[in-house]
Amino acid sequence: MTHKLFILFCLFTLACTTTPEERPAIEGTWSLDAFSWSGPDTVIVVEPAQPGIFIFDEAGYSIQWSPIREPRTPFGNLSQPTDEEIIAGFRSVIFNAGNVSYTDSTLNTTARIAKVPGFEGGQQFYEYSISDEDVLTLSMVDETYPNGDKPDWAGKWVTTYTLKRLE
Repeated sequence: MTHKLFILFCLFTLACTTTPEERPAIEGTWSLDAFSWSGPDTVIVVEPAQPGIFIFDEAGYSIQWSPIREPRTPFGNLSQPTDEEIIAGFRSVIFNAGNVSYTDSTLNTTARIAKVPGFEGGQQFYEYSISDEDVLTLSMVDETYPNGDKPDWAGKWVTTYTLKRLE
């Protein structure tokens, strides 16, 4: 009888044990190595890229990167930039953060905060793949503004990022 109770206890314990779900491969912190813009008859590649960080997890996403080839120009006086320095600084960085959903090959973001005022609620649509070497290839294939409009580049250009896992 004791032997049967022990077996029953073991089966019950195994049945109640949950295995942790495997974290999706896209989740983590990624460093930008290169990016490109591909159009109908043009490809522009920037490699190496200026510093950039892309973070994805179950709670959301955060993207910060610089779309220029050279390092950003520091303000002459960090606490009192000129109007020209402010404009150049604004143009030299891209960021947004918010909600994210993904499958094993697509990623969709909805901005909660963005560099461009008014883009909050805007969506970006990506395709991605991850190599065995923890290299993420992420291609933004579409974007929709909060009002439903699309940018002029939609359907014509694809931005592809090459990133390496930092963790």
